[in-house]
Amino acid sequence: MFGNNNFPHQGDLIWIDAEPHAGHEYGGHNKNNNNIRRPMLVISSDVYNARTGMVVGFPITSKLPHNFPTALKISGSKIHGYAVLSNLLGYDYTARHGEVVDHLNKALKTKALEAIRDIFNV
Repeated sequence: MFGNNNFPHQGDLIWIDAEPHAGHEYGGHNKNNNNIRRPMLVISSDVYNARTGMVVGFPITSKLPHNFPTALKISGSKIHGYAVLSNLLGYDYTARHGEVVDHLNKALKTKALEAIRDIFNV
């Protein structure tokens, strides 16, 4: 079962209201076209998600620049694209109308967690 207690689990694939964005953040969706939601891979722990009501994860984009080195291909699920493993984002899951739609398999989840070790050198 995907996220319980109204909060997602680590490895869940979600849709979340991600706008507005600024600077180097991933975004560019258009609120006027009712296009503010983006897919995201939740990488924060179940305990963190439930205690804080927040989620931390990687944005998922449909296209990446040629030879982009830090992405994880997501396919065979309800969300398709590339998790950008160099960009951690945090959102209030409830306030941003988060919705769990799928879950990564164990092998892909492990690869995503390896990116966390790379980011923080742990």
